[in-house]
Amino acid sequence: MRALRRSVTPSEQHLAAISLSRNILKLQVFSGTRKIGAYLASDGEIDPLYIMIESINRGKKCYVPVLAPGQKPRIRFGSFSMRSEMCFNQFGILEPFVSQRSCVEPSKLDLILLPLVAFDLTGCRIGMGGGYYDASLAAVASRKYWHKPRLLGLAHEFQRVEKLAADEWDIPLDGIVTNRGFYEAKS
Repeated sequence: MRALRRSVTPSEQHLAAISLSRNILKLQVFSGTRKIGAYLASDGEIDPLYIMIESINRGKKCYVPVLAPGQKPRIRFGSFSMRSEMCFNQFGILEPFVSQRSCVEPSKLDLILLPLVAFDLTGCRIGMGGGYYDASLAAVASRKYWHKPRLLGLAHEFQRVEKLAADEWDIPLDGIVTNRGFYEAKS
């Protein structure tokens, strides 16, 4: 699936990103958010940059993942704007050049847009295999009464599969948005 995702041409990626942003911007869950976590696309991931630009234009705050130091895989979120100073992390992925003290925990965000390799309609996703999102969102997933942040996976439509096997540590998505539309996760 990663090879298929990487085979998408730059012009197809551009068109998919525009369609993706249109699909997200019309969602009710988007309109009520103030703080949005997203990611900077790499390895053929569908690009949420247009969503972040429009969010900033609408007065929302955007954040992108920053690897947290330590032995456990974990991410926090650093503030992002088009003027952010950026650096490459240990995986060659861009992240804001910010101090860990200025980063926010996932629980402080209203909405997190997650990258994925494949998804099914139950909200199960396969990521890149490092477990960073699952480990970082574990505390959020165990809440019974607090429903923030909402978790939406972003993907090309072709990344949808019939059924994925979920592990006990996998954090389910609330929904998935593709270049073709929105899928609410069916438990």
